[in-house]
Amino acid sequence: MMKTALLLFSAVVCGCSGMEPLRGTVMPEYLNIRSGAGLGYRIIGRLRNGDTVRILSSPKEEWCRISMPENASVWIAASMLNQDGIPQEGALLYSGPGAAYEEIGKAAPEKAEIREKAKNGKWLRIKPQKGLFAYVSSAYLEIREPETAGRLPVKTVAKQSPEPAPIEDSGSSVAAEGVVKRIGEKQAPATHALIVKVNDEEFVAAYLTAPELNLALWEKRRVRVNGTRYWVRGWRRPLITVEKIIPAWQR
Repeated sequence: MMKTALLLFSAVVCGCSGMEPLRGTVMPEYLNIRSGAGLGYRIIGRLRNGDTVRILSSPKEEWCRISMPENASVWIAASMLNQDGIPQEGALLYSGPGAAYEEIGKAAPEKAEIREKAKNGKWLRIKPQKGLFAYVSSAYLEIREPETAGRLPVKTVAKQSPEPAPIEDSGSSVAAEGVVKRIGEKQAPATHALIVKVNDEEFVAAYLTAPELNLALWEKRRVRVNGTRYWVRGWRRPLITVEKIIPAWQR
């Protein structure tokens, strides 16, 4: 009910008031799109330098609520679509192929445009429907207020930067083993890390990000990850973009 109210509120404020909404332009090479306002939420897509977004919240906040971009990860259970591809009433949308992922809204009663099927056939990735929203770090947006009579657009850029710094290399393939643990935002610039133990003392081997996987399902488990390792400016440990993750004993 609360999420439905937020969607309606956004539509009233940004669509029916007659005022041109704020728009932001992505400044870095890429910018993560998240399902919620914070690093603890799943990455559901990525914007590139020069992309523009429609802003639905105050540009002074650290995280801007934006209209859901077309490349965002939006999934629905296949069983919730009728023969015509129209979602059933009350069908929920998720940030990944399963109910364990974050809920990002309710499906509209309009034909869903299917873009991908999960391997088990039970979940479908669809084109984001109108009315959905996502979040990006305002620190990486160049925001301009709409023009009004006698005034020039006002440029607004946030001061703080909650998202990771730019990547310094092109990346290299890597396989690593350790325990997946969630870490707080104040401790490191990522939500999860791969932990190794040496002489009964734990160390961070690498920070983890997984655009297509839910790391929360692997927390406190010893795993083997395969992916691409990057070195990021200002970080003391590398960042691994995880492409595959399995229990450590399944070698």
